Amino acid sequence: MPKVLLILTLTLCFFHLKAQEEPARIYIIPEEYVKIHHEGEKALLQLKYKDALSSFKKVLKKFPEFAPAMRSAGACYELMGEFEEASKFYLKALEGNPRFSRALYYEAGKMFYQTGKYKQALAYFEQFDSLRNIEAAYFAYNGLEEQKIEESYYEKLPGSIRACTVALDSMTFWNIPGVTNLGSAINSGADEYFPYLTNDGNTIYYTTRKNEKSDENLYFSSRPKGEWRSGEPVDGFNSRENEGMISMVRDGRRMFFTACQRQAVLGPCDIWEARMEGHRVYDEKPVTGYANSGGWESQASISCDGGTLYFASNREGGFGGTDIWLSRKMNDGRWSEPENLGPNVNTSGDEEAPFISNDEKVLYFSSTGHLGLGEQDIFMTRMKEDGTWDYAVNLGMPVNSSYRELGIYLTADGKTGYFSSNRAGGQGGMDIYKFELPEQLSSEPITYVEGYVRDSITQLPVKTVVRFDNRPAVETDENGRFFLCVKAFDTLRMDIRAEDYHPYRNQFAIPKWDNRAYYNLNLLLDPLFRLPVYQGELTEARAVPALNPSQTLEMRHAILFDFDGAEMKPADVDKLDSFLEDAFSGKSVQNVEIIGYADDIGTDVYNLALSEKRAKTVGVHLKNKGVRVDKIYIEGKGEAQNNRPKWQNRRVEVVVYLNK
Repeated sequence: MPKVLLILTLTLCFFHLKAQEEPARIYIIPEEYVKIHHEGEKALLQLKYKDALSSFKKVLKKFPEFAPAMRSAGACYELMGEFEEASKFYLKALEGNPRFSRALYYEAGKMFYQTGKYKQALAYFEQFDSLRNIEAAYFAYNGLEEQKIEESYYEKLPGSIRACTVALDSMTFWNIPGVTNLGSAINSGADEYFPYLTNDGNTIYYTTRKNEKSDENLYFSSRPKGEWRSGEPVDGFNSRENEGMISMVRDGRRMFFTACQRQAVLGPCDIWEARMEGHRVYDEKPVTGYANSGGWESQASISCDGGTLYFASNREGGFGGTDIWLSRKMNDGRWSEPENLGPNVNTSGDEEAPFISNDEKVLYFSSTGHLGLGEQDIFMTRMKEDGTWDYAVNLGMPVNSSYRELGIYLTADGKTGYFSSNRAGGQGGMDIYKFELPEQLSSEPITYVEGYVRDSITQLPVKTVVRFDNRPAVETDENGRFFLCVKAFDTLRMDIRAEDYHPYRNQFAIPKWDNRAYYNLNLLLDPLFRLPVYQGELTEARAVPALNPSQTLEMRHAILFDFDGAEMKPADVDKLDSFLEDAFSGKSVQNVEIIGYADDIGTDVYNLALSEKRAKTVGVHLKNKGVRVDKIYIEGKGEAQNNRPKWQNRRVEVVVYLNK
């Protein structure tokens, strides 16, 4: 808040300005109006801006050239967000008495900036800079409080001048045509903010708060036919405490969010993670490692592939207020000690709500510390070649306004931006808006790649590690799936060395993609041995052999496996060898079959893969013993209808059919 000091009597003084000597004005007003001015100052300090403005205007009606009342009235308009009116009063005070206040030159320049008059703003900032070396005694307002204000303005001056210069350069080519309110299905008289859309653009998540006393909750809406449906809370996720801004890895499987006052939260709010399936959120827990502290951590933005976490925090070691920090995922899955993004991003004010681009080279964030158009603006910064961040740039109008802008998000193709603002003309409170991003603000195109590693014979997934020439290795999940964010037009060279499979090397040219759906890669591994494997229901499998029961005898042997295991124990190997010796000793063998089972714990896909692995373990042993295996059957869930304990379904049966 600009400091407003009442000066009743000023010493006559002279100083050189603009090549002429002009005395500072002396203001003497009756005690009655001094009292009215005091009432205005008191109301201003109590944030009663309209009451304060009424008092100052009473004084100005009687004494229209009384500069202290002009400056105070301008401060009221500034604090109410009416920057055009504020600039009129500031200029009138300076025109009547150029020696009245040195700080007022900066304040006038700030009002010109906030109304988009960048040339005039730059002129007043430079004029303020030219007065730097003049003694304070030559100005009418020259007390210690005023000098402290001047010092704070001179600290901000380089950034303010740079902001004007960048704005003058950028306004000629950014050309953002306008912003659009998302409408009453999403926005309401309450606050809606922190938007996040799925890759296909048909589902939006956002934070809402009904009033200042209510907690924050996560809502979502979808638009199956192009129109947003009414938002509704995410089922089973919200609590009685605050759930804030979310961010998802672009594979749509993992979510990061702000959790406050929950058990296990270290500070007022921490960053938590969860898994997602559709609109279902589960397995919520704090991120591990060093990202959270005893301070306030919030508003995470996860990089495209999930390797870097950007967030806001007021932890120790910052520049003041809340700063933007980053933490990197370490090899053990925990998050590293956070790094502050430095003075080109963070200020003594509040920087929050970061959003990192797909290529991780452009960062968007909201700030009260950088020179803006209103209470809080959205800025961007680009990463320099040395890995540090360049000077922050205001996105300008119409994205920013004289009101508050917060929480930007860019769609998967990088062409549309979403943000929140409490500007006039909305549904009320903070509303969500969208705009089309000009090419000059875009980052390098990134393609979302989804790959699957499978057995070339059975088509079952393979859990393994995929290595690349120029990027970190990734591990496939139980479905054989992996996800990458790859620079468009890059060549992806990969190498897979999976147990029981021939080495796999391949390369793929990655095209530019709109990312509404993933660019798919199917990697088929050739097994070291090609046992005939039949997958299906066990009842069907037993019906396959064309054997005449009247002429066939059947011998069976079962090998039990540990939970989640596929290796035979030495004692089991000995028993199997004894069975084979007995089965083949002097007998006429028709067929040999292997049937693999797993229990019903785990997913179908995982159980089928485990059944196959167990069956192959036995099959390889038989093959090494010189036994020809005719068929292998796998049944992922075991015999669901039997009365066996689960551990007895973790088995493989060897069936030998003999001629009678």
